[in-house]
Amino acid sequence: MISREAADFFYESCCLAEDPGIDADDPVAVIDAAFLSSDCDDFAWVLSRITGWPAVTLMWNMGMCVTGHHSLVEAPDGRLLDVSGWTDRAAVAARAGVVERLVTASGMRHYPFSFVEDGEDEHLAMILEVMEGLERPPFTDVSFRETLRSYRSALPSPEEDMPLRGSAPGG
Repeated sequence: MISREAADFFYESCCLAEDPGIDADDPVAVIDAAFLSSDCDDFAWVLSRITGWPAVTLMWNMGMCVTGHHSLVEAPDGRLLDVSGWTDRAAVAARAGVVERLVTASGMRHYPFSFVEDGEDEHLAMILEVMEGLERPPFTDVSFRETLRSYRSALPSPEEDMPLRGSAPGG
């Protein structure tokens, strides 16, 4: 279950109060709104770090010199994963209101800037809490829960200079 604390944190940090269509009293709706829009990059980046799967950005044209995007991870079998669970290009295109053939995929184009990857960063801690509270596959799978616990236990304290899986030494 998504905690009230995590929902309140992302409701505030993602400025969701500006959207009257989002029910602040529905933690799942708040989390979906946060990570299917403004903070999808952060969620995908952390999910990539946890799973070891590449983060990808789906992009589409929204008019003159404006593009939309959604970041997620790609499993080895080609399936895509975001906060909504397993998804695909067609579902992302439908949410964006664009034709699927106009959605292009590329490597992760946007990188998180909201947190530091250590054991005491509040933003990262809230993303991990959300992942623990999601009640949809694969987040409910035992193997995902174990991988998430392993990632969390490998996080260095802010004083340590210890690289995590997939990171360069000192970075």
